[in-house]
Amino acid sequence: MQNERTHWIDIARGIGIIFVIYAHVLGSHDFRYLFYAFHMPLFFFLSGILHKNSEGFTAFLKKSARRLLIPYFIFASLMYFLWFLNLKNHNLSHEAIKQFLSIFYGNSNNGLMAFNNILWFLPTLFVTRILFASITGVWGKTKPLIALLFFFSVFGYIFSIFMPYIKLPFGIETALSGVAFYGTGFLWQKSDNAKDFIFKYKYLLFPILLVLGSITATIDFQNYGHQIDMRLSHLNNYFLFYFGAFSGIFTWIAFSMILKKNSLLETIGKNALILFAWHPIVFIYLNKLLVVFLNLDTIDTLKKIIPLLYTIISISVILFADSIIKRLRFALQRLI
Repeated sequence: MQNERTHWIDIARGIGIIFVIYAHVLGSHDFRYLFYAFHMPLFFFLSGILHKNSEGFTAFLKKSARRLLIPYFIFASLMYFLWFLNLKNHNLSHEAIKQFLSIFYGNSNNGLMAFNNILWFLPTLFVTRILFASITGVWGKTKPLIALLFFFSVFGYIFSIFMPYIKLPFGIETALSGVAFYGTGFLWQKSDNAKDFIFKYKYLLFPILLVLGSITATIDFQNYGHQIDMRLSHLNNYFLFYFGAFSGIFTWIAFSMILKKNSLLETIGKNALILFAWHPIVFIYLNKLLVVFLNLDTIDTLKKIIPLLYTIISISVILFADSIIKRLRFALQRLI
């Protein structure tokens, strides 16, 4: 089961990033709320599965910075530069300074990180990892850890209700809830019984949890009038939020285990970070091409399939470009 476990994690990541890209094209009046109910909790959970307690805190801090903060600052700087080039009167613009400083603040709320506001997840995941590592460094046993994760789930929710407009550096306010999913992923991975249960009943759990999660997300959306959004601190109802999120998480983990192996989804999953960072840029140019080559009536006719087309094209273009870059880098290394 070890090899299957490795494959399904990449498959689940692949499914997750497809949902992220697809949901970003959907309008708020569509069924986007179904994906927002679980897609970011899924990534926190999968990250927690891979958490290792064997290394020291300093080493873990350095590794987390290398894997998350360095890519974040590289992506943010490149995208800020592209945004800056298109900004009128950019040499004297207060907005240009504000957006540049937002790179270091690491929170895309309140008009910050306008150059690519979805990059919020990288610094927030960094904070989540460090927060969880700090917790396990003091309370490493399972029962105290469960109690602390429950505390953070409640505290993060209360913060979102009573202080929704307070946006902290590196999305600390979101990490309070994110650590609940991250830590649960870690605990689930440690429990052979929990893993075996999902693996054994995956064919039954997939349809049941899919229906339950969809119903929960729909009830939540109808009651509150807007989708769940961790970045914006829109968690709506505590119980519906966590039930819907975990239903979605285990729906697609069960489905990933059913597939066992899938080279395309695994490739997408392994490149999730690149796809996550660059797909908004591809969207911008796809929008420009759409307006140039199609009239408004045609666009209106195709509006139901445009999100799917954008998702497929974005993934294809980014993976192709990344493959070319890797080959060029390899060729240069051989020449040197």
